[in-house]
Amino acid sequence: MITLKAPPFPRMAILLNSSGTNGMERKITKNFVFRWFECGLSVEETANLCFVSVTEVTQWDEGKKIPHVCKRVMRMASGRELPTIYTKYWDGWRVSGYNLITPAGTYLSRQRLEVIENLGMEDLRALRRPRVKK
Repeated sequence: MITLKAPPFPRMAILLNSSGTNGMERKITKNFVFRWFECGLSVEETANLCFVSVTEVTQWDEGKKIPHVCKRVMRMASGRELPTIYTKYWDGWRVSGYNLITPAGTYLSRQRLEVIENLGMEDLRALRRPRVKK
């Protein structure tokens, strides 16, 4: 059986075999893998994000069902899911690492989005300027 010792550094885990000591071991559950490895959230970060106690998050890690809304908030906070306020506008878009990926497969980094935004602002200013009639 593989157990996990509480990590000494954020987002870093030490895997031990069943002969580990010190009582800070735990079984690796799907919920723990989701919270820690997929979303990269600590127990405290998750508790603050979902407005629950640290004890509740610990129970999730031990196998208690995570409410759907909390899972969704955790995915959005870690950049794994886009908010769906404007669903029809975001169909096909996704996030990978630090890039926003268009439905056509184009990777947009933060710098590239800033350039696009600045170019768009120039066009908007040009449209707002009063035109001189000849």
